[in-house]
Formats: sequence, C-alpha cells, structure tokens
Amino acid sequence: MYMKSISFFDVDEEILMSRRFAALSALAVGGMIAAACAAPASGTAPASECGRWAGQGPEFLTLEDEVLTGSDGCNGLNGSYSREGDTLAVRLGLSTLKACMGVDTWLRRVATATIAGDTLTVFDRAGSRIGILTRAV
Repeated sequence: MYMKSISFFDVDEEILMSRRFAALSALAVGGMIAAACAAPASGTAPASECGRWAGQGPEFLTLEDEVLTGSDGCNGLNGSYSREGDTLAVRLGLSTLKACMGVDTWLRRVATATIAGDTLTVFDRAGSRIGILTRAV
C-alpha cells in the first residue's frame, strides 16, 4: 500500500487556500446582499426601500430583501413585500394581537406604501392614507 507523506508546508498551503476561498465567498455574498438593496445605475434611480422606517411614536418597519418586520407600537409585525416603481405591495404574515391601551395600531392595517425620498406613505386596503414613516438614520 502506497502512502503519501504530507509535510507541514502542504497542510499550511491547504489551510491558506481554504481561508482564501472563505474570504472570497464572504465578499461575493456581501456584494450580492448590497446589490439587492442598491438603486439601479441608469436614469433617475428610485429611492431604496431597504432599511428602517419610523413614525412619530413607537411604530416602525424594517424592509430588507422583500422581507418586512416591525412593530405598530404594541404588536410585532412581519411579512413580505414586492416593489414596482415607487410602490410597495405588502403581505402581512402572522403577528401578535395584544391589546395595548393608548396605542394607535394604525400600522397593522398596511396594504401598500409609496416611497418619495426619505418618506414612506402608508395606505390601507381601501387606498386611504393611514400614516407616514420616515427613513431612520
């Protein structure tokens, strides 16, 4: 039976190659994630929806890669969204349904939203404007 002898330098080279591959893979994945929320390069680019949007109170939404999370100030929200131009179509998923005294839970009625710069205007299913969120820094 033939056995290949492995030197210390062969092992180091394999480890180095594995680390290079891992680093390049991480850079590639990071680039894809960044590109998913980047504005198109040509023409007048629409504002990105990605990031955190907050209201005047405790309500907020976080939008990233067509996934929505947030809170109406009382209950957690989650779901998904799709974008066409400056309009987002929202599909809420499961969320908590606690009763909170003195909290206006308007955000849980979101059906669509429009983006204009750093302003996200929120509409219900009837198309009525129910609130405004601004891009959080």
